[in-house]
Amino acid sequence: MQLEAAIKKIRNRAKKVNREVHIDQNDYHNNNRPKVYVRFEDSNQLLSFWTNSDGTISSPHVKRFDQESDPHTDYFPGSFFDNITQALNYIVPLPAKYPAGSLVRFKNNKRNIRHKLAGIVALVMEAHTGGSYKLKWPGSEDRYNPTYSERDLELINAGG
Repeated sequence: MQLEAAIKKIRNRAKKVNREVHIDQNDYHNNNRPKVYVRFEDSNQLLSFWTNSDGTISSPHVKRFDQESDPHTDYFPGSFFDNITQALNYIVPLPAKYPAGSLVRFKNNKRNIRHKLAGIVALVMEAHTGGSYKLKWPGSEDRYNPTYSERDLELINAGG
């Protein structure tokens, strides 16, 4: 991903979650490859990534803002991600698409057909960030309460 596209994606995520974002670019080695640091308002996480010579980004890394690496003891805090979207989902996840109290229907797809859920209307009991939901419908068992992905659901009526 190009640096401009990554910064645009970060700013768009900040708008979606209604937070301010601070983006700092420093060229520490004077080689025209800045390292970018991103910090969201009310977050203790710091996202950083390098810019390559062709303008793409690499090595998205997330750590707490107060943690420092120590190469002498081989201590490198935080986590590396494959792409910027994964890192953003870790720091500032998107809000749930269907709020608690919404009426949803299981889509008619292979997974829902296999589990005999296609077409069933359910009530969203809990909405988690990341797009997973706890649902209740007539005949659902209380003892086994799995979460279902929003990609398997469609909205019938917004509640809340």
